[in-house]
Amino acid sequence: MNTITTMKYVIYCRKSTDSEDRQILSLDAQERELLEIAKKHDLNVVEIFRESRSAKSAGRPVFNEVLHLIEKGKVGAILCWKLDRLARNFVDGGKVIDLLQRGTIKEIRTHEAIHLPSDNVLMLAVQLGMANQYIRDLSENVKRGNREKLARGEWPNHAPLGYLNDKATRTIVVDKKKAKYVQRAFSLYLQSKTLREVADTMYTEGFRTRNGRKVFIGSIQRMLLNPFYMGIMKRDGKYYNGNHEPLISKVTFEKAQELSGNRSRPRPARLFFPLRGFLKCEVCGCALTASLKKGHQYYYCTNKKGPCDEHKHYMREIYLEEQFAKVLDGIKFSERKVELMYQSAKEELENQSDYYKKTLETLQKELQSLKSKESRLLDAFVDEQIPKEVYDERVLSLNNQKVSLKKEIARVEKQQPAFRLEPTKDVFLRASRAKKEFLKADDSQKREILENLCWNLSFQNKKVAQVSLKSPYDIMFRAPKNAPISILLGDRDSNPN
Repeated sequence: MNTITTMKYVIYCRKSTDSEDRQILSLDAQERELLEIAKKHDLNVVEIFRESRSAKSAGRPVFNEVLHLIEKGKVGAILCWKLDRLARNFVDGGKVIDLLQRGTIKEIRTHEAIHLPSDNVLMLAVQLGMANQYIRDLSENVKRGNREKLARGEWPNHAPLGYLNDKATRTIVVDKKKAKYVQRAFSLYLQSKTLREVADTMYTEGFRTRNGRKVFIGSIQRMLLNPFYMGIMKRDGKYYNGNHEPLISKVTFEKAQELSGNRSRPRPARLFFPLRGFLKCEVCGCALTASLKKGHQYYYCTNKKGPCDEHKHYMREIYLEEQFAKVLDGIKFSERKVELMYQSAKEELENQSDYYKKTLETLQKELQSLKSKESRLLDAFVDEQIPKEVYDERVLSLNNQKVSLKKEIARVEKQQPAFRLEPTKDVFLRASRAKKEFLKADDSQKREILENLCWNLSFQNKKVAQVSLKSPYDIMFRAPKNAPISILLGDRDSNPN
């Protein structure tokens, strides 16, 4: 108890929006509940942090300030309502897991659990992964809603030039002031004017950006390639018929596309350098570029920020591939240890999944009950005990209830912690096999592997200075590979305090 009392805690409260009129009570409610927990367990709270920011992506200033205090050793533990208040993205989640595993964070306490440095790393990854999946599911729901709007002929985004968003009717209407410029652009282009000539002419006629400047020819080109102006909406490679009023005819648009195709010039094929984009100069921060010299591919500093001595150091691609292979060797775990961690986490999750099992059993019983009712209803209709109108009405009601129950069953199944465990195990196995796959891959496969795992390597004097991997592989890179399995799983018998 003395250790808990003397350990310094910070309270971190977060809501998902920075709007003052939304969710403002959630911060007060979180703070009030967490202070009650601190009082109940005699926790030494030294500071309270409140943040109105989504955790979908990294970069929250208040959250970073909390981590900074912890890394400086000024506080040792975090008190928050749930883990998803801390992170809903893998970058921040990886930082939290890393600090907790290294003991820099000595405890994360929520209203439902206490997380310690001795906890199984897979368990933590699963729980933070569930928070990330919530955001992904939410994003998918928004995308599905947008697809439904497009199918109805409605445009779900900001209206393009020449149109306005009518907030009252939630439709797209013609902008009478700017629609004429769109029509004029197509007219000039069909007169065999170049894009630059079109831009110059329209500038003299009053076509300006919001800042009063000349519109770039790239914007003119995008306008001429947009089928929205003939009444067709393009989204994610698919085409939809729009309800909005077209500004040009289909014939005009097709003629413009034909002219555009005839004027384009094929570009010469460029050499493919699989490692370009993953290499940086440690001295000046510039990216390393590549070129073919005497039949070999060399990488070197671009020197874009001024004279840099590293520009003189040329590195062969085969040498750099060896350096990447060594890095990938650093995220390799014994597959036996991965399997042991997986089984240990699975046992824990099975012990925690009674709530989900009972909920699923209840929902399944309700679904079975509806099927029985449907069967009895059919028997009654066949025996002419009820008229067809009544039968149809009741069948429709039962079907609606069945659809709702099936959706709820699918939602509960996805929320089960064990549902996230298998993908987490696959991440560890993919990391363990990455080096072997990289060495036997062709150039395009090598690049694909690096895109999945790596941000970049920085070099100085032809040696790796810093390694930057994507989460959660950055955590795996720093984790001890030869530690006993009891350390990786977390020693359940030890007292972390």
